[in-house]
Amino acid sequence: MLVPARRADRVLSIALVAADVLVVPVTMMVTFWVRSILLAGVPGFHHRLAYILDVMPVVWGLWLIVFAASGLYRPRRYLGSMGETQPLIKALFYLAVALMAASYLTKSEYSRLMLFMFTLLALPVATLFRLAARRLAQAVAPVADAPRVLLVGTGELASRVVKNLHRLPGKHPVVVGALTVDRSDQAQEVEGVRVAGSLADMQRLLVSMRIDEVFFASASLPRASVMEAIADARKSDVHFRIVSDLFEIAAGASGLDDLARLPIIEIGQVPTGLLNSALKRIFDIVVSLLLAGLMSPVLVAVYLLLLAGGKGSPIFRQTRVGLNGKCFTLIKFRTMKPESGEYEVAPVSADDSRITGLGRFLRRTSLDELPQLFNVLAGSMSLVGPRPEMPFIVEGYLEWQRHRLDVKPGLTGLWQIMGRKDLPLHENLEYDFYYIRNQSLMLDFSILLRTVATVVLGKGAF
Repeated sequence: MLVPARRADRVLSIALVAADVLVVPVTMMVTFWVRSILLAGVPGFHHRLAYILDVMPVVWGLWLIVFAASGLYRPRRYLGSMGETQPLIKALFYLAVALMAASYLTKSEYSRLMLFMFTLLALPVATLFRLAARRLAQAVAPVADAPRVLLVGTGELASRVVKNLHRLPGKHPVVVGALTVDRSDQAQEVEGVRVAGSLADMQRLLVSMRIDEVFFASASLPRASVMEAIADARKSDVHFRIVSDLFEIAAGASGLDDLARLPIIEIGQVPTGLLNSALKRIFDIVVSLLLAGLMSPVLVAVYLLLLAGGKGSPIFRQTRVGLNGKCFTLIKFRTMKPESGEYEVAPVSADDSRITGLGRFLRRTSLDELPQLFNVLAGSMSLVGPRPEMPFIVEGYLEWQRHRLDVKPGLTGLWQIMGRKDLPLHENLEYDFYYIRNQSLMLDFSILLRTVATVVLGKGAF
């Protein structure tokens, strides 16, 4: 029985979860067999089969959490030439770290060789089982029609998209219409595809043409127009894909793919549900507590130095706008002279006369931000997310820019690691919007690691 593409997506997600549920015991048993039979001569192995059965529920739980956080249960319709290899390798690495952490916290002994073999063997086993799951999902819920694509753009890049999509094997996407970037464009068709209107007509056409996917394929398309169009359709389950290097997102932190031999960045759907929120909150609390504990000597030392300097309170408090537009009090170490206005524009140069001598060092090393760990623990901020802005700045937001208030503000974010304060405001908002649409625990973890490197190098900080 043929089913709509969206229902087929749900069947695929369920099939992938079921496949991974089988992958865990199969891989663990193969690992045990290899270690106990083929490598029996290697000393240091004392585990029995009962131990494997005891720890299997833990491995199951961590596997599903890590893979879900890595986005491996999202129904990607096309895998590109590399398939799922790269995301699987990253997820298995994080799983190995999680298993080692679980073993340490529970003070359980484990074979490092077996953990290494399990991680190594899991890649081909998971690849085969997930491939079988995709074939099964296609058989159980075959898509009634090929995905219907709306193309934004009429130039050379749009022409390449149409040609390359037609070369895809099987039931490839059907481009049912194209949109001009502006009303001055008089194009009537793109490679035989009728121009159905301009970008301003997109929301109406998504419904009337029953669109499954939108490809933005125009080098001249303003970035703000892309963001605004996607924001307007945020409650739909349409897949949005941006062709070419519209955003300078590092491959390790983006959905960069090579669908139909084209560089593609897929703008995902906003993660929803209690599970995602709970996992992110637990992640924030655990990491913030660890950081606060490790950095407590630094926190105390900076506080005492600022107190001894006698230039106002060591702690600077300021009202910022957070989740859903709700205001909260942000705290940080004072880096500017007390006579500076509370809501003055932030310094754009290390030579700003408003910055104190110690403040210049604190800003360069980002130590002034450390007290915000307590904002995270209090729940008004997250470790990763858009930076919280002052109320008067938020009042000037365009409608699409206000969607950065759909998530908690963060201590760090994508735009900080991609250039920090070197980037102008409008580009920062685009990075924030990309994060909102693609957030996951793995992305948060990657951003935190790169933040550390960025702070150490002092890039863009002042």
